[in-house]
Amino acid sequence: MTALAPAIWGSTYLVTTEFLPPDRPLLATTVRALPAGLILLPFTRVLPTGIWLWRALVLGTLNIGAFNFLLFVAAYRLPGGVAAMIMAVQPMIVLALAALLIGDRIRPVHAAACVLGAGGVLLLVFRGTVAPDFVGVAAALAAAASMAVGITLTKLWGRPPGVGLLPFTGWQLTAGGLVSLPFTLSMEGLPSAITGTNIIGFGYLISLGAVISYLLWFRGIERLPALAVSFLTLVSPVVAALLGYALLHQTLSALQLLGILVIITAVLLAQPRPVGPSPTAAPVPNPPPYAQDNKRDAMVAHVEHPHSTFRSWLGVSVITASLFMFVTTELMPVGLLTPVSTNLGVSLGIAGLMVTLYGISAGLGVPFIVAWTRRVNRRLLLTTLLAVLTVGNLVTAVSPNFALILTTRLIMGFANGVFWAIGVSMAMRLVPERHASRASAVALSGISIAAVVGMPLGTFLESLTDWRTTFLIWSALCALVFLAVAAIVPSLPSANAVSVREVLGLPFRNRQLRLVIAAVTLYVLGHFGAYTFIRPFAENNASVTAAFISVLLVAYGVGGAAGNLIASYTVARNLRASFVIAGTGLVVSMLLLLSLGHTRPGLFLSVLLWGVSFGAANLCQINMTLGAAPETFEAAMSINTLGYNTSIALGALFGGLFADNFGVESAVWFGVALTAASLLVMLGMRRKTSPAVPDDALATTV
Repeated sequence: MTALAPAIWGSTYLVTTEFLPPDRPLLATTVRALPAGLILLPFTRVLPTGIWLWRALVLGTLNIGAFNFLLFVAAYRLPGGVAAMIMAVQPMIVLALAALLIGDRIRPVHAAACVLGAGGVLLLVFRGTVAPDFVGVAAALAAAASMAVGITLTKLWGRPPGVGLLPFTGWQLTAGGLVSLPFTLSMEGLPSAITGTNIIGFGYLISLGAVISYLLWFRGIERLPALAVSFLTLVSPVVAALLGYALLHQTLSALQLLGILVIITAVLLAQPRPVGPSPTAAPVPNPPPYAQDNKRDAMVAHVEHPHSTFRSWLGVSVITASLFMFVTTELMPVGLLTPVSTNLGVSLGIAGLMVTLYGISAGLGVPFIVAWTRRVNRRLLLTTLLAVLTVGNLVTAVSPNFALILTTRLIMGFANGVFWAIGVSMAMRLVPERHASRASAVALSGISIAAVVGMPLGTFLESLTDWRTTFLIWSALCALVFLAVAAIVPSLPSANAVSVREVLGLPFRNRQLRLVIAAVTLYVLGHFGAYTFIRPFAENNASVTAAFISVLLVAYGVGGAAGNLIASYTVARNLRASFVIAGTGLVVSMLLLLSLGHTRPGLFLSVLLWGVSFGAANLCQINMTLGAAPETFEAAMSINTLGYNTSIALGALFGGLFADNFGVESAVWFGVALTAASLLVMLGMRRKTSPAVPDDALATTV
């Protein structure tokens, strides 16, 4: 029965194009909702009171007013069914929201259904390459988010006691219509003439498209899981395609028919399976909340790996892949600054803000977001972060201006910071305790893999296609990792709920950690202040091609892996000396770049040494943090993430200011100065900074 609602909505594609006045999305939204609500209210004579006054307004806006307006805008501006294709991400949003707010479990079959549904819609409606229309794309994404939140909140809040389905539906239709009415009158006005055809179209929208369909829809939300209801919306493009074939003489290709079959499969996969009652099991009452909390804490306190060894390490590998995607997404603009700045008409320094704002939000937001999500299952949190990364890269790929890219990168940075705070500890919890340090080392190897493969691959793809296609490909890869996490990583309840005050107060109580963070902050500031502009430096001084830039970045990544390997043997012997040697290597490599960077061999040698030194320094700083605060490592890593990512941002910002005002070479001199200052801090520290934990507890690979 519930599927009839999206089937009816699918027919509105035909009604909109054939019966309604053109280019009037607000009018269509208002006329569809407000009369329908006013029809239902007199029959019920029940109005919302108390908390339901604002709840009805919120639900009416999300489910009807905002959703329908955004849907019509997307349909008018995006040709070839692209709106339906973009809105197919809605089940992914509901998947995360339902788990976060309602407590629904994320199952591998649900993740697979999300991909099948989106793929089926793509096969059904896509008609080749179209120029990205920012307003249309934004409207389609916003419509998907609006309905996703509306479905979830409707399921979460339910109906007030004693209120039937008719008044509940009437409240939302009326609220949605009233919200859109002033915008309709002020922005579109009323049409000069209404034809008989228009009246038929509006009558259809009011009766079947609103009253009947929303009664069925809200009835279904009450009886079905939120995700199952969300997948039923994929019926709309199927009905639209079939009606176009039957009534508008449109054709259906073999790929479109395949798309219909894929969509039906996805919808069926997402539906709940009937579970018969156990003939012997007695009913068990729901435990009180405090009992559930105690049970969760007890589970965390005991062994958390009831799964096989193979799946444990497969889960660690998936988390490593997640780290690879986060690091590559953060730093990939370093290799794309020149084409991005040229295409969007901004300076290199301004283009460097793609790294700056990402790092600022990753650093400054992490202690607060981690505290706010301290009760959230870590698998759910990681899948949500990867969903943000997927959508963010997609929006970046189609953005028409640099302002939208910066806003998107700012939001993505928040997700990056949270991952750094939880990712390594997740990997450690997947394996037996004796293998925890090895698991953390494997997870952190995603940094070196990103340096060796990720950033050079992004530059290489840009040389073959363009920077937009590169971000689009990365969005697809993020989606694959999202599915892998949902399917492979087991449930991980939050084990360390740490308050913001406790995290932020740790450096004030721990002098050794404070000095470590200062040294890390300085060398990261210097490194990224210079490295962000390695491509324009090489192009200006040695006239190299994009292909040679890819070679340089590969050399840097290979050097990072080599430095990582070398440091894995030295940190257990003398951690302080290892960092001093790595920092000295950073200073020397930048000086070599300034003196020999006008030749290709000089460029290659200096960048290779740079990579070796930075790879070793990264491993050293993680172990210095562990040595400074072994009993509060997660809290210390939150501070480390705050300092590290903020330094990435500020380093790129300051380097950009130097590059724009004094030339690209001055950004490298900035890096020399800050890295040398980091060395001075480390040399001034007492030898107490040697490991405060056993050697076998040190991470020996990054």
